Amino acid sequence: MRKILNIILATCCVALLSVSCAKGALETAPAGQLGGGEIFGDSNKAQSAIDGIYRLMYQTSWQGAWDDEHSGLASFTLTRSLMGEDHYMSNSGNGWYYFDYSFNIASDWTSTASRQAFTWNMFYTFISQANYVIDNEESLKADAVGQNVLAQAYAIRAYSYYCLYECYCQGNYSVNKDKPGVPIYTKGTTKETEGVGRGTIEGLFTQINGDFETAINYFKSGNQPQSHCSHIDLYVAYGLWARASLAQQNYVQAGICAEEALKKGGLKRVATLSELSGFNNRSVPDAMWALEQTVDQVSGYAFVGHMAVNGFYGDKAPQCWDEWIYEQGMTDSDLRRAWASLPKDTDLCPDDSGFKSDNIYWQTKFTYANSTTRVADEICMRAEEMLLTLAECKCRANDYAGARALLEELYAERYSEPRDISALEDSANVGFDTYAQPQSLLDEILLQRRIELWCEGTGRTADLRRLNLGYTRSESQPEAYTMAPNDPEFIYKIPQKEFDSNPALDPSKDQN
Repeated sequence: MRKILNIILATCCVALLSVSCAKGALETAPAGQLGGGEIFGDSNKAQSAIDGIYRLMYQTSWQGAWDDEHSGLASFTLTRSLMGEDHYMSNSGNGWYYFDYSFNIASDWTSTASRQAFTWNMFYTFISQANYVIDNEESLKADAVGQNVLAQAYAIRAYSYYCLYECYCQGNYSVNKDKPGVPIYTKGTTKETEGVGRGTIEGLFTQINGDFETAINYFKSGNQPQSHCSHIDLYVAYGLWARASLAQQNYVQAGICAEEALKKGGLKRVATLSELSGFNNRSVPDAMWALEQTVDQVSGYAFVGHMAVNGFYGDKAPQCWDEWIYEQGMTDSDLRRAWASLPKDTDLCPDDSGFKSDNIYWQTKFTYANSTTRVADEICMRAEEMLLTLAECKCRANDYAGARALLEELYAERYSEPRDISALEDSANVGFDTYAQPQSLLDEILLQRRIELWCEGTGRTADLRRLNLGYTRSESQPEAYTMAPNDPEFIYKIPQKEFDSNPALDPSKDQN
C-alpha cells in the first residue's frame, strides 16, 4: 500500500498573459487539490487542472531544501546539459549544479533533497496530476474542449515517462530495451494505491507511444487552438513524440513527427539571432512551447538566475561553453559565437567581477528579459530542433539531398558566409570522437544539434545515450572527466524514499 510519492499541492495562482500569448488568464490549480465534481463537470474548469501542471513546470521550492537548484523542468535540462562535454561551470560557487557537472551526486540518493529525489518527485507529480484528469476521460471526451484537455494530459504523461527514462534507465534502446524501466501508473494515486515494479524499457516505451498516439487523436478530434503558449498543442505533442522516437532509435517515426510538428501555422522554421536575443521571450516566431513568467512568480534561483552573466547567481558560478565547441565546432563565420563571450568583452560582466580576466567562454545565450524584475520566459521547444531532427531522419533514410536542403535553411540564418559541406560523405556514419570535425553528413547534423540546441530540450546526454557515445572532456574544463558510451553515471539512482514506500521495489535488485 503506498502513495506514489508526496504529491505537491501548489497554491492556486494566476499567470497574467500578454495579448501575443493568449486571450485571457491562465487559471492554475493542481487536479488533486479540487474535487472531481468541481472540475470535471465543466471541461473549461478541467483546463485549470492542466494549467496547474504547467505552473509546476517552472516552480521553485519543490523539495523544502536545496530549492536553489530545483527550479522545475529547466533544472532537468540544465543538469542533463552539464553532464555532457559541451557545457561546464568554471567555478563551483555554492555547489549548486556543480555536483551534477562533476558527477558527484551518486551517493545522494538517500536524501529527500537530492537531485535523484527531486527529479523522480517532479515527473511523477506531473504524471499523478495528469492521471487525475485522465480518470475522468468518459465525461471529458464528450465535447471538443474536454478532448483538448485530455490530449494535454496524455501528452504530459507520455513526456514525463520519457524524461524518467532519460534519467533512470539505460540508453541505447535497441541493445538495452529489455533492461529495467520505471514504475508505470495510469490511474490517479491515493494512499491505497499498490506500488508496482520497474518493468522493462520496452514496456515503458509502449506506454509512452500509446499515450502520444492517444494525445494526437484527441488533439485532432478536439481541433482547438493553442490558447496559451504554455499549453501543449498538436504540434508540440508531435515534437515531444519526436524526442521520444529518437531515444528509441525509431528514425522513421521521429521524422514523421518532426515533419508534422513543423506544420504549425505561423511558425518560423529558423529565427534570426536578433529575434532570439536572450532566449527569454515566449513570442519569438520559432517558439513552439514556452513557459511564461510574470513578476509575481519569478524566483532569483530560477533557470536564468543560474545562467545569466548578470544573473542572481550566474555571475558567481559562470556557465560556459566548452573551448572546442566554440573554437572548432563553430567557425569564424558562425553567428552563434555571439551566444558566448569572454568576460572582458561583455558589458554584462561587471568590472569588479572575479572572472573579468578569465579566459572562459561565458554563456550569453540565456539572459533576463528584465534584469531588475528577473523576468525571463522559458522556451521549451523551438522549430529549429524539429528541423534538425527531420534532417537527421532524412539522412538515415538515405535522402541526403533532403537533409542538406534542411541544413541550408539553418545555415542561412546562422553563418555570415556560405558554409561549404560538399566534401562531407553522404552517409549516416557517426564518428566516435566527439571532438573531431565532421566526416559524414550525419556528423554535421549532430554537430549542428550540439551548437543550436546547447542547454535546450533534454540536454546533451539524450543524444549521447541514443548514439552510444562517450567523451573525454577538454583539459580546459575544471573537471576533465571521461565517460564511456552509456556510462552508468549518466543514470540516476532511484531515491531511497521510493524504496521505503513501494514494496514492489527491492533496493538489492532494482537499484541502478
